Amino acid sequence: MRALFPAVAAVLLSSSALASSQGDWFASLYTGDGVELRNDERIFALFAIFNAMGFDQGPVTRSNPIPKVVYHPVRQAVRGRVIGGDPEVRKAADAFFDAHQVPLRRYLSYVVGTSQPPFGTGAKAKDLQDLKGLEGVLQKAWTGWKLDELMAQVQGDYRKALKGYLSVLDGPLSKARATLKTPESQEALLVVNLLDAQDTVRAVAGENGEAFLIVGPSDKPNVEGLVREFARLSIEPQVAKKIAGWGGGAQVLREAQLAGATEQNVQDYATAVLTLAVALRAMDANDAAWEAASNRGYFGVKAVAKMFDDGKPVEGWVLDAMQRVETSRPGPKK
Repeated sequence: MRALFPAVAAVLLSSSALASSQGDWFASLYTGDGVELRNDERIFALFAIFNAMGFDQGPVTRSNPIPKVVYHPVRQAVRGRVIGGDPEVRKAADAFFDAHQVPLRRYLSYVVGTSQPPFGTGAKAKDLQDLKGLEGVLQKAWTGWKLDELMAQVQGDYRKALKGYLSVLDGPLSKARATLKTPESQEALLVVNLLDAQDTVRAVAGENGEAFLIVGPSDKPNVEGLVREFARLSIEPQVAKKIAGWGGGAQVLREAQLAGATEQNVQDYATAVLTLAVALRAMDANDAAWEAASNRGYFGVKAVAKMFDDGKPVEGWVLDAMQRVETSRPGPKK
């Protein structure tokens, strides 16, 4: 893929990726394989609104008498400005959220299709039109809270976070592409979002099929989380088509949760096993890492990883993979 860098760069500067980089594109970094690393005004504005409206997820270092949540210094500074900022922005956001009660990831999907500040147009995808008007809330926040000034003040922090991924991203992402048989034409853009919770990664598809990999703050580059989210974009829809046929799923999920798995339903758990298999494989994980994954509830993940060798679509063998999970778990077998 390294040899394709000139062609990839040309695509990024002449087509869909240019549209996604209209803001401060000059501040972008590029890996050796041509993956763009950047910050993004649209995501910054959206999460500034979320934080002002009560988004407080993060590591809790004290439970009593009231919880103490730790935020990245940039997030702490932004929260201090927006929570005490123009209340009309919060009123507009509150009304919009009341009328559009859909998952956060869907808001992200809409935002990455929205034009850069001053947010003149929203996403054009037909399946996102239920969120039409969000661009108006973004515009109110951008001007009312002077978010352009806030972003300028924290550019150094964002660039430092971006640089951490320059030397560690290409290898694992390239191997994940090979495992998933992802077309070379599908671009990937890494966006740092220091207003999110620690170690969080969220991936959404852009309107032209590009993968937006949005990483929160972390002590070191969260490569495993990034690769898992990249894999989820293609694996999750395939799992959804077949997972209802997994009869033992509910019982396995209960046992997995007791062991440490965090997923709350069978579909998410199956997706997690498969994406973890892709990530550990892409990172050339050692035996201890595979065993640790199995011990925390992702049973048989190494056996599942070997099933990707056949090169067949996940949809065709997802139930066989889950059978391996079921027979690999400790305790009674069905």
